[in-house]
Amino acid sequence: MQVAIVPIWKSEEEKTQVSGVGARVKDELARAGIRVELDLRESMKPGAKYFDWEAKGVPLRLEIGPRDIAAGQATAARRTGGKAPMKLDGIAAAARTALSEIQLALLATARERRERHSIRGATKAQFLEFMNGEGGFAYGGFCGRATCEAEIKEATSATIRVLPDPEFRSPEAPATCMWCGAKSVAEAVWAQAY
Repeated sequence: MQVAIVPIWKSEEEKTQVSGVGARVKDELARAGIRVELDLRESMKPGAKYFDWEAKGVPLRLEIGPRDIAAGQATAARRTGGKAPMKLDGIAAAARTALSEIQLALLATARERRERHSIRGATKAQFLEFMNGEGGFAYGGFCGRATCEAEIKEATSATIRVLPDPEFRSPEAPATCMWCGAKSVAEAVWAQAY
């Protein structure tokens, strides 16, 4: 689900009006290849619907009420925060742009969080302190020997999570194993399971 449309009404007349516009918006978005749902549940108030869609992680919510229709717009609420009007004319293109912006913002936040909880090029002492402290992802040289891997697991409960692809490796390849000092055969990412 990429977009949730939440019609807002107080009377039956408003319900008919906003539901009709909501259905047209849903069709337009679906034709544009956007996964969309029109929320016509009557058992929940709009605020509860907003919370429900936020809890499900839907990136974009379109709120459509009588005043929005009169203004020729919907109110777009982004998962990344903030609300802004979105014109009903050309709403599919605007929604596609908003979804791309949301994706880029979420990706940047995730990458920043990953790097904030990672250490690179750690020495054995730094690795031990990191894993026995806050933990996270430790990038370090690995000799490839099972004995080193077993010793690291015994000392820290950390195991190899991945041998990263080139785009995720440290800028400078580690030359030696962070644990035993032997020649490194790969950079490994270590972490603890929880």
